[in-house]
Amino acid sequence: MLTQKSTIPSISLKYHHSCNGVLHLFSFETPILYLFKINKIKYIFSIMDLTRIKFIKESKLEDLQNSNYLEDLIIKLGFNTEILREQPKIVKDNGGGLLIWQYPNQFSKYLCLLREQNIKSYIEIGCRWGGTFVLTNEYLKMFNSINKSVAIDIIDSPVVNYCISNNETQFIKINSQSKEFINYINNNYFDLIFIDGDHSYRGVKNDYEISKNSGKIFVFHDIINDVCPGVVQFWNELKNNEKNTYNFFEFTEQYKDVWNDTRQKFLGIGVAIKK
Repeated sequence: MLTQKSTIPSISLKYHHSCNGVLHLFSFETPILYLFKINKIKYIFSIMDLTRIKFIKESKLEDLQNSNYLEDLIIKLGFNTEILREQPKIVKDNGGGLLIWQYPNQFSKYLCLLREQNIKSYIEIGCRWGGTFVLTNEYLKMFNSINKSVAIDIIDSPVVNYCISNNETQFIKINSQSKEFINYINNNYFDLIFIDGDHSYRGVKNDYEISKNSGKIFVFHDIINDVCPGVVQFWNELKNNEKNTYNFFEFTEQYKDVWNDTRQKFLGIGVAIKK
């Protein structure tokens, strides 16, 4: 249950989150607006600064087609305020804003690919804080008329405030493995389906299998992430087994400072477009 709290000064808080069954301890140092529980674990998130959307809207269309410009723009829009070892310095130094959790050197090039696809509907399975959803929807709106954009997650999300003020958008709190969601996705079609929910092999496979007849473009997050082997395995299987069905694209550039500190690879975006 979501509990709204009054504005308070910046404080340091911690919580646990799991990726593929492995618990990771994150810490926050940020003003907190909401505090809620799921499975007896406390989750917190800070305010999403929707005023930064103006940086997208005020951009020239020709600039929005340039990956270098987009990389700088994403940094200006602001990142997830969790303190994670997989975050490069450029992300840690620019927390807040839209709370995006992406590598800008990956996501900028991914957006350039999306621009070419005439996308008019979008669903994000696993929106979490909602930064990726807001950025994607606003970017697509600069080039096309978007009929519907839906963000879903099993937890409450600050993206709900964005959805309230944008008629084409909707936030649905739902489990993607539930009968209710299966019924929903079977009765709707989306040009773009972004899968970033349950990161176990079974979870990502489920999200793909139930939605594969309801979309044209399928996007998977964490396709080379060393701490999400289930996603890595499924993505590689999809590429090997569905060569005649899809054209595949990957955006996997890393940051040297993260590699030097961890000797691991993180994130990675995989795109499968039906032929």
